[in-house]
Amino acid sequence: MQRTGRPPRPSASAGQQSKPPGDGSRSWEPDDAMQRAERALKAASDSDARPELVDTASAFIASGMDKKLKTPGDRPYVLSITCDTDGIGELTLTLSRGDQEQAYGIECGDREADQFNIPAGAPFTARIDPVKDGTGLILWRLDTIARDAVEGCDDDIYGCEG
Repeated sequence: MQRTGRPPRPSASAGQQSKPPGDGSRSWEPDDAMQRAERALKAASDSDARPELVDTASAFIASGMDKKLKTPGDRPYVLSITCDTDGIGELTLTLSRGDQEQAYGIECGDREADQFNIPAGAPFTARIDPVKDGTGLILWRLDTIARDAVEGCDDDIYGCEG
């Protein structure tokens, strides 16, 4: 599955957040933020990949995300994730399975969700540390995809040298 026009970038340091550019004229409202996040997930969807929904949820950034996800079967998976916040430009997503772990920066407010390829197998964990006193939300979905739809790195938990 092809990512959102750019490969995920390893995070500089886990839990580090930055402020987005701009004048801050947009006021943050939960309903509007959820609609923007849903549009970002939809924009990242590739119907040619024949995705099948496995799980989806949202969380407030003040609570963070710590979700263990099962990946049985033989079809690969794709985790699509986005965030919409008030004044925070990036969150750090950490993907882990067993002793493998990779951290990626997720830009909040992007028009397309970031996507990560996960091979079938043992459960994996997706974690974003809570942002105390932060305002915003995280929205994600896990789909299975067709084997021939995986593009680029086939295992974003293990990581691929580019």
